[in-house]
Amino acid sequence: MIEHVVRRGLEHAGSMNLLKRAAEDGPKVELPTWGAILLAVTFIGTGIFLTLVEYTLKDLIATLAMIETPSAAITVSTPDEPASKDEKEGLLETAPTITLVHQKPITSSIRATMRHLKSQAGRMARLRGFRIHALYAFAFSSVLNMLNAAVPMRFPLRMVIISALGGAVCAPIHAAWTNKVVSTPSATTFWQRIPSRSSWKVLALPAAVNAAMPYFALFVAHASACLLGLHKVKDVSGYTSTQWTFLILRVVAVIAISITCSLFLCLPAIVTLVRTEASILPEDQDTIVPFDRSFDGKVVPKILGGTGAIKFLDAWRSFNWEARRRLLKHYVKSFLVVFGMIFVVAHILAFELFVVMGPQLGKLLAEAKHQGYIS
Repeated sequence: MIEHVVRRGLEHAGSMNLLKRAAEDGPKVELPTWGAILLAVTFIGTGIFLTLVEYTLKDLIATLAMIETPSAAITVSTPDEPASKDEKEGLLETAPTITLVHQKPITSSIRATMRHLKSQAGRMARLRGFRIHALYAFAFSSVLNMLNAAVPMRFPLRMVIISALGGAVCAPIHAAWTNKVVSTPSATTFWQRIPSRSSWKVLALPAAVNAAMPYFALFVAHASACLLGLHKVKDVSGYTSTQWTFLILRVVAVIAISITCSLFLCLPAIVTLVRTEASILPEDQDTIVPFDRSFDGKVVPKILGGTGAIKFLDAWRSFNWEARRRLLKHYVKSFLVVFGMIFVVAHILAFELFVVMGPQLGKLLAEAKHQGYIS
């Protein structure tokens, strides 16, 4: 949701004009060469680092959590031997005790998942599939730009339809990425991971829904804000306590609607897509975490006359509540980790900026405030 909000905000004409005006008419900054290099290296380096961390947490581990089926271990314990040979044996022999122990899911802990990935795929396992993921992002963005130029601006729900078409077109690449992420290391090439045309028919719908849901959720949030009159709010300096209360309640309502859309629209969409992609994983490829390929008997293999893939609605229904809670906890933990890193990086950049600019920083902030770029 945040990614799409930022993208749509930057695509807006008013936002682009504001950025252009700030770059041309804003306060001029003179930095020493060493200071500019220091800030650039820190900014680019931390940007790359945060991108890789976010990929590992938000994409890689989350995908494994979407397909993992917690396994159970069977333990067999023999009966206790008699204390002495003279002790009389019972009329009936005591049979061994069989106990079914449900093991803790691997993806319930970030550290446990990282240790498991390292043991299965080596030290660089945290970045496995990153190149395919970057290729998908580039392909999806390219298709989106082409469709954006072809579809009229006033078309209803324009971005929802465009993103759905783009997701359907790029579905094979996303499926190849999921195949790479969830399977154990093998000599399979990228082109061998691309699903067949018959499989694309299965993937097109969930891929389109997954690509369109963030934009649809953004549309719902924007529509709710307009219905509540937030688009008309400009000057709040003269608001009374009652007006402030109603304004805060309306803002909270829009935030609640946005969170609800993320939980009940965006999350089921990505889970459905990933589990559908995992269902068409070739039989000769093992998964890196325990995975029930039959989806509790809902998938009929091709050799038995079935499609070999999970149906659209069954992909989400087979993802039980325990797994949903585990995935939500992982997203919360990932958000806190990334937010904490961003907080630290922001303070490092602020400290470097203060060291490089010195007293000029205060003058720059005062001039920017005077010109209205900051409040």
